[in-house]
Amino acid sequence: MHASDLPLLDEPRALKQMARTLLDQAPDVGLPLVVSGDWIAAPLWDHWGDTLAKRGMEQAAFGDVVAEYGNEVRLWVVGERPWAHCVSGLAGRVARRLAPAAEVAARTPPAPWHIALERVGVAPGDEMGRLVSRLDELTLLYDILSAEGANGRATGADSTFAIVWAGGRPRDPEVPFGEGRSASMSAALAEALGRFLLKDPAYPPR
Repeated sequence: MHASDLPLLDEPRALKQMARTLLDQAPDVGLPLVVSGDWIAAPLWDHWGDTLAKRGMEQAAFGDVVAEYGNEVRLWVVGERPWAHCVSGLAGRVARRLAPAAEVAARTPPAPWHIALERVGVAPGDEMGRLVSRLDELTLLYDILSAEGANGRATGADSTFAIVWAGGRPRDPEVPFGEGRSASMSAALAEALGRFLLKDPAYPPR
């Protein structure tokens, strides 16, 4: 992954002003809070989270990277670094952190439900539109539920739940179903479809 895969968002000036005011008025409290990065990590995750989750980075791990970059964030808050310099540097650090994980993933055999998806021409990283279209073609039913945070967006690595089933009611013991959890709707739905296919190896009928 390259830093260019993470589009740079506009400078969050209101957040910057709040952090600067805290530093000026209560430095003993403000400095550790600003350097911790929690306050800026959340909006950045809203912007980059789907991309990072698809590449195996969870929100907590992203928060750790932001915390490690905390002094650079502080320099931006006090006006010693421009936003473009700060956020592009953070994107580069995130990209470098993902590189070893990608190498490990390349050596790890795919999960059985990943392999099952190949049976219906779907990949774990497919976009939502592709997954929904394929489910319609397969006459499968699905449902998605996201746990929303205070900003109205899903939060956490397993914040979205999806279920896929073939007719009837999804909790009917006679009806095969698959479930998936992830930070994004598309990833959760892909997992649910793959796990359904594992439970019903004869699907789709020839």
